[in-house]
Amino acid sequence: MSATLQAPRSPNLALLHASLGLADEAAVHDEHPVLLPLSGQHHLHARWYAPRGRLRAAALIAPATGVPQRFYAGLARWLAARGYATLTLDYAGLSASRAAVAEGASMRDWMLRDLPLALDEVQARAREAQVPVVWIGHSLGGHALPLQPGLQGIDAALCIGAQLPAFHRWPAGHRRWGARFFFQRYVPWLVRWTGRLPRWALGGGEDLPAAAAMDWSRWGQLPNYYASDPDMAVRLRVPDWRGVAHFWCVSDDWVFGPEPAVQALVDAFDGAPGVAELHRLRPQDVGRRRLGHFAPFARHVGERLWPRVFDRLEAAVPALRGAP
Repeated sequence: MSATLQAPRSPNLALLHASLGLADEAAVHDEHPVLLPLSGQHHLHARWYAPRGRLRAAALIAPATGVPQRFYAGLARWLAARGYATLTLDYAGLSASRAAVAEGASMRDWMLRDLPLALDEVQARAREAQVPVVWIGHSLGGHALPLQPGLQGIDAALCIGAQLPAFHRWPAGHRRWGARFFFQRYVPWLVRWTGRLPRWALGGGEDLPAAAAMDWSRWGQLPNYYASDPDMAVRLRVPDWRGVAHFWCVSDDWVFGPEPAVQALVDAFDGAPGVAELHRLRPQDVGRRRLGHFAPFARHVGERLWPRVFDRLEAAVPALRGAP
């Protein structure tokens, strides 16, 4: 069971802001940090964003590689205002959870240990409130979905930039050459040189522990990414999928999420009793010149993008319909 860390807040803050005519997100939702227990005295740091009104669903935002949970705070607050109790987390070895494991962590750990732990927390809240469970995945947080032990208990999933990123799925030419160089040479060389994958090597985010970087490097060279790793393949739970999953491919996400890699993740659900669909998003659809891999989760973009993708998901999942 998670431990709750309650921050002090003034009971009159919402009233004061209302009297001054100020917008205050806290007036419609509450936030508090939680600790998700790992082995020994170690914990993952997570955070709940909960609506004060009627609860529509319980949701987990599963982060991308090296991206701290604070990056998703805008979306989590927007979801709370929509009626979703939303949990975010930092993977072991990253950001607030940096000290959770002394030796660092691997991508395998993030997908097979950290995310199931967070999903258990979300599903417990959903059972208590008798509401559906929604998985929101960004990149790695999306391609972890078919590995989850609690997959049969997820009612809906919305994934953006999620893929099975084997290098051959980039378009032929310089992009495929670049992806192959990244996985085969660039990542292993930097890990040997620095003992990790530095954040500047990825253009931002957090330094990656060596084990996580080397998982990424190894899987990126395989025909079907981690699904070609026998130890990971036996953990796929696709027959358990009974929900509705929308996988959004961003048309200008050539660095991390080209369409063939996104399609490969959709195809991984072939044969499942549930639904897995590819949806396409262009920057001009939301009035932008560029989106790429990260902008869909930024608040200044999300105000136009998030209603578009969640309206579509909610229309496909009867249990999610209706105003909170």
